[in-house]
Amino acid sequence: MPADAEEIRALVTTIVEQCWVDGAGLERMRGLVATGYVHHTAFGDWSFDQFVAGVGWIDERIGDRGYRVEHVVVEGDLAAAFLRYRGTRREDRSAVDGRGAYHCRILDGRVVEDWDVFFPAG
Repeated sequence: MPADAEEIRALVTTIVEQCWVDGAGLERMRGLVATGYVHHTAFGDWSFDQFVAGVGWIDERIGDRGYRVEHVVVEGDLAAAFLRYRGTRREDRSAVDGRGAYHCRILDGRVVEDWDVFFPAG
């Protein structure tokens, strides 16, 4: 039975705002994705562990990351979120502030597959 729109909005918000920020959050996210989860990227399709490695690459460059969901649109088992992010470049301590989008497909209350895109930030 599909989750209702409010449950999906809450799941998306939790993933973006609480799970992406650090290792503990990513471990929490592991419980929110389905077996066989796929993260679609411009470089190909990644497993959850590859997704975690990608976030690690970002963390090496940008610390103090935070994400805020501005809105989520839900249609059936699909959700699309517009978000803002902030952080600090580790290289020179300059501020990073940008925008992005996160899209996912939900099955039985878990993310089956997702996509994200972030705009370059100053």
